[in-house]
Amino acid sequence: MLKRKIIETQSHWGTTCRHIHITQGSSTLVILFPGKSYSCDRPLLYYATQSALEKGNDVLQLEYGYQAARTELESDQMDILVKECTEVIRQSNAYNYTNYTSISKSLGTVVAGGVFDQYKALPVRHLFLTPLDQTLPYITQSQGLLLYGTDDPMFSQISREKVKHLQQMETIVLPEANHSLESSNTEKSLQFLRQVVIHYNEFL
Repeated sequence: MLKRKIIETQSHWGTTCRHIHITQGSSTLVILFPGKSYSCDRPLLYYATQSALEKGNDVLQLEYGYQAARTELESDQMDILVKECTEVIRQSNAYNYTNYTSISKSLGTVVAGGVFDQYKALPVRHLFLTPLDQTLPYITQSQGLLLYGTDDPMFSQISREKVKHLQQMETIVLPEANHSLESSNTEKSLQFLRQVVIHYNEFL
């Protein structure tokens, strides 16, 4: 039986964040790290949650303080963001789980990398969605799945070349998909989403 709990935390940005912890007695926790302007209720992360729950996992959806405050994230505030997310995970008793899966989008790929870099002993698999160039050091030392589109300007050709032959990281590239894994054509965007969900189900 699914149980839904709201974890409220006070943020550096002067507001209350509301993180959603959904449990069903699993030993595996799937943690969702949203993008800069891409919350957990947007399509890619909404369906990631649905797939995770259907596979029997518990889920923790994070909300960033600057998002809750409806303000912008400054470049020198990344350490604060990583620290706050780490604290939320601690408050959710997440470290009582035996397995962890991180599903992160864009900026969230950097945040997830920073959080789990502090806990190298934890058994975690990463699903990096549309990562940034800054995520590259975390990708190269992680296990899991990397997914991006050929029309995504946020992940450079240099980074793409460096992840091509990683043994521990499977890479899926969607032709003509942009940074949101969408297209200017609605039908094609839905096709992309369906492909992504298939990869979710295989990964989870």
